[in-house]
Amino acid sequence: MKIRNALLAAGAALALSGLATGALASGTVSATANATATVISPTTITKTQDMNFGTVVRPTSGGTNTVTLDANNTVTMTGPGNGSVVTSPTTSAKFNIAVQTATNYTLAQTLTFTQSGLTNITPGTAVATTGTLGTIAANGAQEIRYGGSFDIGIATPIQNYTGTLSVTVTYN
Repeated sequence: MKIRNALLAAGAALALSGLATGALASGTVSATANATATVISPTTITKTQDMNFGTVVRPTSGGTNTVTLDANNTVTMTGPGNGSVVTSPTTSAKFNIAVQTATNYTLAQTLTFTQSGLTNITPGTAVATTGTLGTIAANGAQEIRYGGSFDIGIATPIQNYTGTLSVTVTYN
């Protein structure tokens, strides 16, 4: 009877272990994790000053002149033509770029005039008045300035020219 009791005990233990394993393998368990998100404002660019080339006199002889406005508000005229710069108010375009998190950026720009007559219209290269152009520290801002240039000749129509300097910031 001892063997029989031992076999019954072993069988019962085996049956119970199968039930326990089945109980552990079925059913559901769960856990949770915390979730966070930070929403910030995007990089912004704001125009703070318009571009003004001032008043220039077109050449009457000698050829074409190039009118250049630098980032420090100075207008010059070069070339073989006899045109000239008239003393008048001039301003480079100014923009303020602001960020919340430190960022690097690149710029793309176009300069256009509504009226026809000016040729070889080109925006100047951006100049940062503080820091390194293309890099802004967290919660920082950077002022950038633009000049530009265009050509005038004997046939350039005498009129007021208006246009736009469009600047696009691509940030990382």
